[in-house]
Amino acid sequence: SDCMKGGSKSPELIKTMVEHSGNSVNWLMDNFDLDLSLLARLGGHSAERTHRGKERFPGMTITYAQIQMAEAISKAQPSRCQIINKARATDLITKDGEVVGVEYTTKDGQTHKVYGPVILATGGFGADFSKDGLLAKYRPDLLKLSTTNGEHCTGDGIKMGVAVGADTVDLEWVQVHPTGL
Repeated sequence: SDCMKGGSKSPELIKTMVEHSGNSVNWLMDNFDLDLSLLARLGGHSAERTHRGKERFPGMTITYAQIQMAEAISKAQPSRCQIINKARATDLITKDGEVVGVEYTTKDGQTHKVYGPVILATGGFGADFSKDGLLAKYRPDLLKLSTTNGEHCTGDGIKMGVAVGADTVDLEWVQVHPTGL
């Protein structure tokens, strides 16, 4: 019932989340050997139901495990996975309407292109305070709020996807987490 009180109130999406989230948590624990037994009650919840690791920052448990897995794959099978640090994705490369790669810039200012499957997993836009940014477009009422989002949360991945024709949904439901007051 908490989900129906806030957000976009999509019964279809809520049903999917309720039916599959338990299996997803189990998959993370099994495949990444994680302890997500700590239950927390987060904003908007009427009960403790968010599974977390015991680390100080809640996302670290899962994020670090995923990074370690990617590093192991990169080391064992470099043709399958390459990790490029200190780089910023700038454009998606398309051919015949399909995304076929990504362009990125390294710390030294060099531009590179890599071709192959692309997964956009770049986070949100809770710190996109630019006058023509995503907050200004979807939630201008939030532009003056403080946020705990890092300065890197500018929606670059969303913007790149939209630039090549990707659809978006529910961008007005952004969480700026204004506990930085």
